[in-house]
Amino acid sequence: MKLPLSLIACSLLAASSVFAVQGTTSPYTDAIGDIDPGITTADGTLDIVGMEVSNTLTDVIFKLTVNGNISTTDWGKFLIGIATGKTEGTLTGNGWGRPINLSYDNDPFATQIVGMNHWLGSWVDGGGGSQLYSYNGTAWVGPAAPVNFTLTPGATSDITYTVSLASLGLSLSDTFYFDAYSSGGGDGDSAIDSLANPNVAVTTWAGPYTSYATAAGGPGLNSYQVVPEPSTYLLSAVGVLALYFFARRRKA
Repeated sequence: MKLPLSLIACSLLAASSVFAVQGTTSPYTDAIGDIDPGITTADGTLDIVGMEVSNTLTDVIFKLTVNGNISTTDWGKFLIGIATGKTEGTLTGNGWGRPINLSYDNDPFATQIVGMNHWLGSWVDGGGGSQLYSYNGTAWVGPAAPVNFTLTPGATSDITYTVSLASLGLSLSDTFYFDAYSSGGGDGDSAIDSLANPNVAVTTWAGPYTSYATAAGGPGLNSYQVVPEPSTYLLSAVGVLALYFFARRRKA
């Protein structure tokens, strides 16, 4: 028995692979200062810097970084729209009813499952909080609480959400599509900044705004593949190598 070197190479390559569209991988970055000059940035906190996405065997973690101190500004909403493609989503709206939409493309008659089916809404004022909504095919259901939600203020601030894979209907190796947004305190406020769009998202608070991939002519959309923890990958790679050397030893 001799294992091909190509199999070993693939196993080692998989150990460090995280996949994303728009030509990026985690961490996902956004341009600084890409907010219309007629819209207040809340001392920079509405300006998204980037996001790190990672996962464990049970949870996915989103760490959003914004360009200001959320503790001194003490206002602003930060949101994540998710499309898993595993259950029916909606092409219009979200769990908070804001004028923010998400699709794989811009075809309202698309036959594939393309719409947003999970929504994370959060706020930083009053100590902060977050809510998870899921779309059941006809309406948004929620709110539920994420596994964990933390705020880390500073010159740039981090907003971290931990969400169970089960609550998103995801398993290891699944790929989901997402975008993150900053918004104001009004129920009708749109996406003032979009993580996946390096340009100005909207020119008025009311928007509206729709995320879909640049390949479909859209302003941008990110993706992430849920992978086993690095330790699991390392063990798999070591196992393959051990089998390879065991086979060579037997042959010798």
